[in-house]
Amino acid sequence: MKRKLAGALLALAALTPTATAGAAGWTRLPSYQTWTALTALARGQGVSTDGTYYFFSGTDSLDKVTVAGLNDVKTEFGAIPGALASAYGSNHIGDNDYYGGYVVAPIEDGSSYQHPLLALFNASDLSYTGRYAQLPLNLMPGGVPWVAVDAAAGLVYTAPWNQDAASGSDHLVVYSLNDLLTLPAGSALPVLRTVKLSQPLSRIQGAKMWHGQLWASVNVSGDQSVWTIDPNTGAAAYQFKQDMQTDDEAEGLVALDLGPSGGQLHILNVGSGWKSIFLYFQHYAGS
Repeated sequence: MKRKLAGALLALAALTPTATAGAAGWTRLPSYQTWTALTALARGQGVSTDGTYYFFSGTDSLDKVTVAGLNDVKTEFGAIPGALASAYGSNHIGDNDYYGGYVVAPIEDGSSYQHPLLALFNASDLSYTGRYAQLPLNLMPGGVPWVAVDAAAGLVYTAPWNQDAASGSDHLVVYSLNDLLTLPAGSALPVLRTVKLSQPLSRIQGAKMWHGQLWASVNVSGDQSVWTIDPNTGAAAYQFKQDMQTDDEAEGLVALDLGPSGGQLHILNVGSGWKSIFLYFQHYAGS
């Protein structure tokens, strides 16, 4: 096994692409992280930050890591609360976001996808707060793969996984951040409005607010890309193609300005085929 793994790592090095320039002046930086085994499982779905720590999410885990040096602080396997698993069949955490001392986690019950939820965890120790909200199934079929907090506007965004204009699923769903933080546990989270997108944008794996726009990591085979969405008008714009192998899976992303050498957008992706045991954390710098 060790010999096979060593050979795989050598092959991986040979296949690793060099830094490339994307549209709008975006460039993947040559330095990136590769994780495998339990570390990859704990971080494979999404990532958020408070500026000091990254908060990664795995399918059923949360992981707190320092931004400086990427040192592990706290890993919580089995993070999905038993009460939610029992009541709703919850079994999957998507791309999370951070706000005000909380990790906001989107939780779904794949493959039924009948109970999209948002749950709050304490960022200090990743403990469950006991607070969660139910999202509207009619507006969120196919689960809840990501959540984005717009702190400046006091809003929260989600969007359907599969989108098309004919069914009217090509929209953002907008909620009140205050409602999420204050309504009794288990409440239905009221929808403030929906925002129709300028074009359907299926398979968004993660999105974060940055400079007034939602920056979204989209996983379409052969064109794993980053888009921006204006949360007020719904205008969607292609920004750049992610630098990854064709069949790899793009995951969540986070925006954090670490300067020219550290980049501003930081994106997770999972390898394909024999590389599926590897998780990559790549960094992109914009000009």
